[in-house]
Amino acid sequence: MPAIIFNIAFTTASSPRSASVRQRVEHAQRRAYYNWTAPYNFKAYMEDKKKTETHKDYADYMKKGDVLFNQDGVLSQKKLDEVKANLATTKSIIWHGFISFDEECSKQFNSKSACIDFLHDTFNVLLDHSHLDSRNVELIASLHTDTEHHHHIHFTFFEKSAKKNGTYARKGTFSQRAIDNFVVSSNLYLDERRQQLHIKRDRLIERIKQSYPTRQAREYSHRTDEVAKAVTQLAAKLPEDGRLGYNSANMAELRKDVDKVVNLLISKDKDLANAYVEWQNELRHREDVARRAMTDSRFAYVSGERKKLPTDSDAVATNVSNWDNIRVIEDIRKDMSARLGNYVIKLAANVSRAKSRLTGKPTRAGKIIARQARSQLARGVRDIARAMVNTIERQKTDFTRELHKAEYEVQTQQRKVSNGK
Repeated sequence: MPAIIFNIAFTTASSPRSASVRQRVEHAQRRAYYNWTAPYNFKAYMEDKKKTETHKDYADYMKKGDVLFNQDGVLSQKKLDEVKANLATTKSIIWHGFISFDEECSKQFNSKSACIDFLHDTFNVLLDHSHLDSRNVELIASLHTDTEHHHHIHFTFFEKSAKKNGTYARKGTFSQRAIDNFVVSSNLYLDERRQQLHIKRDRLIERIKQSYPTRQAREYSHRTDEVAKAVTQLAAKLPEDGRLGYNSANMAELRKDVDKVVNLLISKDKDLANAYVEWQNELRHREDVARRAMTDSRFAYVSGERKKLPTDSDAVATNVSNWDNIRVIEDIRKDMSARLGNYVIKLAANVSRAKSRLTGKPTRAGKIIARQARSQLARGVRDIARAMVNTIERQKTDFTRELHKAEYEVQTQQRKVSNGK
């Protein structure tokens, strides 16, 4: 069973032209509920004290009057007044729904701060894979704990402003790719081992630095072992122009060569190989968590609305969960390839620089590293100069203050002598 159940619906700014009078009335009532203009509306529902829990931790206690929040923090009354005014007049579609946590994960969500952290790390995944601009979306949410063992977040959001052509998004449904990636990201966030992947990643990067330090690059051109030859050959192929980065356009043709050197370095060092295996094992665990979340998901669009499908459902569903939609696992692999690749490129660039010193002929890689060194030196000199100027200014200020103090004391003494006469 997935750690979350996610569902989302939407209310358009106006009813369809083909709508009957009754349908128009129903739509107007629904719109008023979600744009907060009805006497009892979605805001009132989200703030219902019987459903919300406050004062669960110190941070919540200090904001005890605030119930609503977004991915950045608790919303102040001033901010809510602004949101309410915008909602009342917006022509944007208004989206609304809930995120429900299973019994085990519900224990983690007893405070607004826990929900804010969760949304901060996951909500934009939904938007980034959708037709909306995450920078132009206003999110409002609340935590309800009235359902035993299944705490849940109610949310609503809308577009802050129209596009340059004056229009808002016309599509209310989200692609299955956006929903799948959000569900998977949420389950990965809630995984009790979620920090382990970052720990294993950092250990792997630290291990390659220890096994093949860049300070030893000057020795590679004199060595005859397989690693030295491979790095030296890569150094000779580095482009003369552009950035020396694994993902930069001018390195595209060399990425396979960089990957081969990375694999060689791993195979030749036992500690590095062990660190790489540990990272791979943790990534496999993450992939297992993601696949379980996808397999157990039972929500899909039926006639334009997302509904939970029973196991034996014969409803015509569209946008059913599909593993091919998921990018997060592949993105993690690409990120690690780039991190390891960039270090190998740096190693090769240092070999190239060391060679240029011996031959007296500067190479492109050597020039780049030399320029970076000069820039760092220049920044250091500027920082020192700025610190010296600040010190001199403080000393001048202190001297002026002491001088004024002495003048005042002299004047006071003179007045006393004059009054004594």
